Amino acid sequence: MSTSKSNNDFIDAFIESIQTEGQSLDELPGSYGEFGLVATNPVPTFSVIGSGQYLEQLRTLDGQPIKFKRVGSRVAENFPDTPVDKYRIESASGEELPDVYLCMYHKQNSTKAPTGFYLEP
Repeated sequence: MSTSKSNNDFIDAFIESIQTEGQSLDELPGSYGEFGLVATNPVPTFSVIGSGQYLEQLRTLDGQPIKFKRVGSRVAENFPDTPVDKYRIESASGEELPDVYLCMYHKQNSTKAPTGFYLEP
């Protein structure tokens, strides 16, 4: 199988998954725990690009942009069919901030920010 066909199959499966299972909500039904700060209540986003766009808009309460790095993914007990990505967060000045959890298998990016942050339009 060619790489191109394999990539196309993956993209088709990803889109079908979003269309059939993805949510268009700021917070996912069945979530629990602190929004965005635990894997059991991840921020819903649309794709890898959407996750990056969401994090680019995230600011500390004093208005600083953040630095972020994906450090892995896991399956949360309440969302067994969709991986949740964990991001290490720092302020622009290098201060360690709480990790943020995102789930990129949804129809839109959330417009809600975790406690301690806000979203710049």
